[in-house]
Amino acid sequence: MKNNQQILYIDPMVDFGFKKIFKDSGKKQLIIRPLNAIFGLDIADIDIRESEQLGLTEQERKVTYDMHCDTRDGRSFIIEVQLADQPYFMERAIFYSARTISQKGQSGKWDYDFKPVFFLGLLNFDIRHLEPEKVDPGQFIYKFSLREDETHEQMSRALRFAFMEVERFNKAKDDCETFEERFLYLMKNLPTFVEKPELWDDPYFNEFMEQAEFASMSFEEQEAYIASMKQKWDYDNSIDFAEQKGIEKGIEQGIEQVARRMLEDKMPLDQIVKFTGLTEEQVRAL
Repeated sequence: MKNNQQILYIDPMVDFGFKKIFKDSGKKQLIIRPLNAIFGLDIADIDIRESEQLGLTEQERKVTYDMHCDTRDGRSFIIEVQLADQPYFMERAIFYSARTISQKGQSGKWDYDFKPVFFLGLLNFDIRHLEPEKVDPGQFIYKFSLREDETHEQMSRALRFAFMEVERFNKAKDDCETFEERFLYLMKNLPTFVEKPELWDDPYFNEFMEQAEFASMSFEEQEAYIASMKQKWDYDNSIDFAEQKGIEKGIEQGIEQVARRMLEDKMPLDQIVKFTGLTEEQVRAL
């Protein structure tokens, strides 16, 4: 585990770090500017809502967002940070967005002229498994909306999604040209810096790093951050262990399959032992 003195900046991809930088700092522009850049908007101000939203009825489950914002004109934004790959993360994004839409009609008048809902997912995993043959390896941001399949004509701009692959982003600092690329670079690399880097001539990123300074936090906040990171490290170690065990199990099964084929071909026992590395007892057991 890192010594506290070695931590220069906190990780914005863990719950504590994201909340500290984007919610508790009071610096709304830190989240407004990425939203404007990613969705092509001109938001001037937002209101940050409570993270937990009640179900529409007592029987419905509560929904908890990492960040939920509204503009004065009624547009809504859901921001989710996801560390672990989930088979239905896209569906969860739809569910959260649909819940937000349904809440817009609770005033008694529901004429379906609701303001748009935007979902932004910051991901610590690779989503190219959707359709990898259609994705440019240099693409790290995916945007979805409601369109006609053949003509791609926009059905409605009331529901839009964007997903940013933070973990897979691999561009060097000097290769980052757009604001979105620079934002991704900082989101991924901020906790790895051992000294303050020379970044781009943009006050946004200086403010970002200032809010992420570990030394500027109270002792209680530092302890809370370390606890949050321990959970992440424990999870990472568990995944690495499971993957390694899976690899070892796969190799073992593959060797056994080869040995069975050798037995079927009537190969001598000593030859099977030599080429597979199995013992005579293991081969006989097959």
